[in-house]
Amino acid sequence: MTDSTAGPRALATLTDIRVFDYLCKAPATRTRIAADLGISKPTASQAISRLQENGLALAIERENEPKRGRVPEHYALDSSFGHLLALCLQAEFLQVRATDLAGQTLVDRLHPLTAQTTAAEVAQMGAREISRVAAELGSPLLAAAVSQSAPVERDGELRVLATPIFPSSGADLAGQFADGVPVLLDNDVNWMALAEAGEQADSLMMIYIGSGLGAGLVIDGALHRGKHGTAGELETQLVGGTNLREALADAGMFQTRVLWEKLADERNWPAFLAPFGQVLANLIGFVDPQRVVAIGPGLTPELCAALESELNGLLPKPVHVQLSALGTEAAARGALAGARELALGNLWENYRAR
Repeated sequence: MTDSTAGPRALATLTDIRVFDYLCKAPATRTRIAADLGISKPTASQAISRLQENGLALAIERENEPKRGRVPEHYALDSSFGHLLALCLQAEFLQVRATDLAGQTLVDRLHPLTAQTTAAEVAQMGAREISRVAAELGSPLLAAAVSQSAPVERDGELRVLATPIFPSSGADLAGQFADGVPVLLDNDVNWMALAEAGEQADSLMMIYIGSGLGAGLVIDGALHRGKHGTAGELETQLVGGTNLREALADAGMFQTRVLWEKLADERNWPAFLAPFGQVLANLIGFVDPQRVVAIGPGLTPELCAALESELNGLLPKPVHVQLSALGTEAAARGALAGARELALGNLWENYRAR
């Protein structure tokens, strides 16, 4: 790109991005695109043409469209351009979800896991699914994201730190992708926090209660991972002379994959809430988030209310603990949002606005 063309091409690319984002929501005619984006019809037409030349858009036929006279062409994103893939590992299952760049779900499968499933077996499942999705969709893999229910150390090379909660937690899922495929790897609660935060530029603490315990911290709209990537790890926080995991284990609450089963019995709540509330109160008091959101298979509105009461007995300022509405969608949604951002960054960096 020369100095004489950099300006016009950059402006054309910005217009193409706006039109692309518009088509991510729904198909539309050039006239509708021009009107809604406040650009001229020729500008909209040129943008559509460039998107078509780059394989990103295509003309489609609309069902039930009146056939009298000249029917305006509708344009949509071309899903054959490529797909995004998320592998989300929880103690109970491996979730495989693929979407196109518009966010339309193309594949969504759950593989149940048991307490005997090994890390090597989960890695093999992931490898098979990567190949299976590629064969089913017949489109390039633009970017992928792995959600791991274990700490992900980011000091140097990314590394999953297996948790004793379930044996398959350390599976090398990120290593199953072919060279050249951009892959993001992160802790599952971090992905959940990003999904919950959405586009809001506020501060959020996402609390996960399930097979293990964790927190995701979004501060002023940005995920806080810490120097080593382990910010938000709750189980190693100190309670008196021991850590939270050991304190709960001593109370009979923290064994392999059964924490949420223990919490189904309200009689176990006091033994859980006392040490857990101490750890959370310290973190909430220090971070002072605008929102505290809880998620996980061990949660009910009643348990959230009990946790809120426990915290407010320890904090100088009251907090509200909100139960997330995302449920099992959270990790996959956050991971795919991350993969999409990565894919689009690569796309527009190498885009040719002729």
